[in-house]
Amino acid sequence: MSNRRIKATDATSQQPLKRCIVDSENTENSDSPLLTSRIRDLHLTKPVILDATATIRDAAAKMRARRIDAILVRDETRHGVLTSADIRDALALSELPVDSPIGPISTWKLVMASPDELLFKALLTMTKRGISRVVIGSGAHVVGILGLTELLSFLTNHASLTIQRILRATTLAELADATSHQPMMVESLVTKGLKARHIGRLVRELDRQVYEKAAHLLAPPELLDHVCLLVMGSEGRGEQITKSDQDNAMIADESCPTEAYEAFAHAFTAAMAQLGYPPCPGNVMMTNPQWCGRVADYERLILSWIRQPSPSNLMQLAIFFDARPMAGRNILFQRARDFMLENLPSDPSFYAHFAKPILTFDTPLGFLNRFIVEKGNKQGQIDLKRGGVFPIVHGVRSLALEHRIKDPNTIHRIRGLARRGVLESTFCTDLIDAFDFLSALRVRVKLDPHLKHGAEGDYLLIENLGRLEKEYLRDSLVVVDGFKDLMIHHFRLRQLQ
Repeated sequence: MSNRRIKATDATSQQPLKRCIVDSENTENSDSPLLTSRIRDLHLTKPVILDATATIRDAAAKMRARRIDAILVRDETRHGVLTSADIRDALALSELPVDSPIGPISTWKLVMASPDELLFKALLTMTKRGISRVVIGSGAHVVGILGLTELLSFLTNHASLTIQRILRATTLAELADATSHQPMMVESLVTKGLKARHIGRLVRELDRQVYEKAAHLLAPPELLDHVCLLVMGSEGRGEQITKSDQDNAMIADESCPTEAYEAFAHAFTAAMAQLGYPPCPGNVMMTNPQWCGRVADYERLILSWIRQPSPSNLMQLAIFFDARPMAGRNILFQRARDFMLENLPSDPSFYAHFAKPILTFDTPLGFLNRFIVEKGNKQGQIDLKRGGVFPIVHGVRSLALEHRIKDPNTIHRIRGLARRGVLESTFCTDLIDAFDFLSALRVRVKLDPHLKHGAEGDYLLIENLGRLEKEYLRDSLVVVDGFKDLMIHHFRLRQLQ
């Protein structure tokens, strides 16, 4: 069964799927300037380029005259970059004479970007690598320098505040102040029309930096060389856009003292609460001994989940399968994850029981694809998470587990399934479109009281959507319903009831 290609026609009860009318990833012209604009659109000024033999005095004079904080340095066929910070350190810390050549104090390992690269990707590169500028060009041909401040001033002031303050924070209080600007940044990006998947990627990288910064502020010397911090759930999948509960874990190596990593686990979760991430109601946190142990402890736990596949154990397996390393030694997580994948059974019924929760909630569509809404105090509303997002996330997760796909992100999993021939590529496009639209709508519901209308959770008041949005929602839920039919047929879920 695991090698079968799942086609839209496999489910006999499914009608042909209508394409969800949502822009695909490759259709960029309808997105905001954050996605459609490229580096060349910034019209960068011609860079200052000095030979490596030029003096520190020469470089400082050029920077002052041009009111810039970085120049390019040329040494035969290669280029480097020299910043005002490099000059400061050379003079104040290394006590070099002002007539010293700039070659030895320049950075020669450049991070480069093409002029045709999207601004969003340049921002993601800077955020991920923790750098404040990239050199524009390719190979020996360079055309300029793009600084983080310049880029962010073009995109959004909220992003500038958040990223700069995270990078500069030296205390938990400063880090808390930095993260307090994240909701404004998210709201700004949503307002500008950026797709939920791209906001999720940026938030994931920002959260990774928050985790790393908090870990380094709290960890005793060298502890992070012996542990790996994980996030799980939607944050692990890179799909968490607004702040929610902590879903984290920690893996330690065999040489790390138990009292050391346990003390750090409690200090870290307390710090994350201070930073605006409340404790998880389900106790999926590193303060829970189940989610804080050595690699061998995780291996024993994973085997118990696999060999005793109760609903509770399969839920724990799903949580771990969505994990992503955020700080420390990634190899510890890779060892535990690879152990899990190597020990998964070949029995089809195991994956059927794993996938079964997709039947827990009905798709809120009825006869002639009319919306089925709630009654009582939720009159006219539907639950976007239970009725739309969860079936996609868990169905895709079930197929990804069956086919040992390591990437936890839902869209990446869908694409991996398409590459392996598990799902038809055209259906994968529909599924990604539906997931994109439903995810974006969930974010809007959380940010817009008009759509939420006082309801809790992910409930949406249908009547407050525009006509076209209602059609988008209907088409998306049709795709969800079709996908559930495919999962029911593929995993033979009816036979489990």
